[in-house]
Amino acid sequence: MSGHPAFEAIIDERVPEGLGGRMYGLYPALVTDVSDPDSQGRVKVVLPWAPDPSGGRYEAWARLATLMAGNGRGTWFIPDVNDEVLVGFEAGDPRRPYVLGALWNGSDAPPESMDGAGRNARKVIHSRNGVTLTLDDTDGQESLVLQTPAGQTVTLKDGPGSIEVKDANGNTVKLESSGITLTTSSKLSVSASTVEISAASKLSVTSGAVEFSASSFKVTSGTVELSAGSISASAGISKFAGLLRADAVMTNSVIGTTYTPGGGNTL
Repeated sequence: MSGHPAFEAIIDERVPEGLGGRMYGLYPALVTDVSDPDSQGRVKVVLPWAPDPSGGRYEAWARLATLMAGNGRGTWFIPDVNDEVLVGFEAGDPRRPYVLGALWNGSDAPPESMDGAGRNARKVIHSRNGVTLTLDDTDGQESLVLQTPAGQTVTLKDGPGSIEVKDANGNTVKLESSGITLTTSSKLSVSASTVEISAASKLSVTSGAVEFSASSFKVTSGTVELSAGSISASAGISKFAGLLRADAVMTNSVIGTTYTPGGGNTL
């Protein structure tokens, strides 16, 4: 075009050709080793379709094009041995491959399948042993689920909003708009130097039996009410300050001179 200088592409002769000649474009390859001797996060790849695939002629350590990489930071998703990957070569040199991504094939199937409606709402990270992170973008029911193969799960869900932690034994902790619920099939233990429980309106404890064990026990309240078919108190000495009223008193013995049996008397 007039007014523009003409350019001619020239291949730098200093760029090595490689043992198999230049290879431009993208190629499928197999991972053969993940233990990079230089600790650079590389994997060794081989081109199984090339001549002499097992002789090492087309085998080289490949750098990974990852989501983020920097000094001591980035994402660490290394393919496994025998995984199929897609590689390209620096300036066409087969000795300098780059892994651009991983590939499923007829033998290695994906861990998920597309829903029938094609909404593509789920995004999943699924490890070799089955540790799974699932992001679900279903409208109004968005969620994030972290799950282990044994069934330990953490679920964050919208619509209605809740957070649930569950283990394989059926123990759960659930946070939702109605409150926080702890559920266990066996024993719930709380251990701390100090435990404080505060309720703005009401604190309820319901159980077949309630036991308290302490070096000292103190109850401070404007009014204390005890209602039971029978109340037993056992102590070396019992002290009461103030007026004690009782509809009926039965005793096996009386020690002291200030109590006289009879209605309306004080103890």
